[in-house]
Amino acid sequence: MCAKWSNARWADMATDLWQRLAARRRRKVIDAFFANVELRRVEWMPPQDSPLRCGSASVMLPVDAIIGPRTLAHGHWHREHTDLLLQRLRAGGKGPHLLVDVGANIGLVTRQLLAGSPEAWTGAVCFEPERANLEMLRWNTQPLPRVAVVAGAISDHDGQATLHVDHGNVGDCSLDELPFNPERAATSQQQVQLLSGANAYAQISAQRLGDERIAWKSDTQGHDLKVVAAMPEALWQLTDVAMVEVQTRHATDDDIAAFLQRMGGFANLASVKHGARQISLGELEAFCRRRSGSEFDLLACR
Repeated sequence: MCAKWSNARWADMATDLWQRLAARRRRKVIDAFFANVELRRVEWMPPQDSPLRCGSASVMLPVDAIIGPRTLAHGHWHREHTDLLLQRLRAGGKGPHLLVDVGANIGLVTRQLLAGSPEAWTGAVCFEPERANLEMLRWNTQPLPRVAVVAGAISDHDGQATLHVDHGNVGDCSLDELPFNPERAATSQQQVQLLSGANAYAQISAQRLGDERIAWKSDTQGHDLKVVAAMPEALWQLTDVAMVEVQTRHATDDDIAAFLQRMGGFANLASVKHGARQISLGELEAFCRRRSGSEFDLLACR
């Protein structure tokens, strides 16, 4: 049995390596092509084996340096992350969930989850403030059932704020000033709507069918701790799985304390990019308190 397992394991590793090398070659070709065309967006039909495939509905992708090329090269957007979220969700055995996608960008995560595993979901609520991203988000989620798109950024109050946008990476939009990067493309600013946690929770509650539970994903380029802290406790009592990008460069002491209190309500914490390595609440607090400028994706489960 050991030999059979070992052979199978080596075969899986070889297949994975081959797929990665092939994707890298495709990425180089795509990058070279994009560098020589005057396009802002491309319409793409995902292959049959892609989790982004949804009948005959195409996907709208940006011609940027990150999201468009990577999705075209791999056929998905970080499928390993969404597969892990689904795995933990199913392990809980609590039936279909409502997805809350904060910082939904162009909708790849929502589409990948709902189109790839429709039985796991009752619908989704997507929050996104950036205007061009909103257009692609609506396009990419239109074929999915019961997806509400909310044009705004969740924060600790209602109002307006300045959003900083990196033209070379449509995923790099932040309410905080973007850190200096000599290789960064041009940037711009736009005024966007802010929604308080209470207002956002009202939007989420309106989308719930009844007593279904919630799966949470947030990626807001540095604002996630404030978002998590701003959401009412009732939201976190309903949430079985949360995937959060943890970045603390601009977080206040109060933001960190409230975030840790929310995450302390989950039985299991893991670092997504390190093979779902389990971490303690103490390790999470130590990372937050360092304010190192680095980030990691946290997976919190009941």
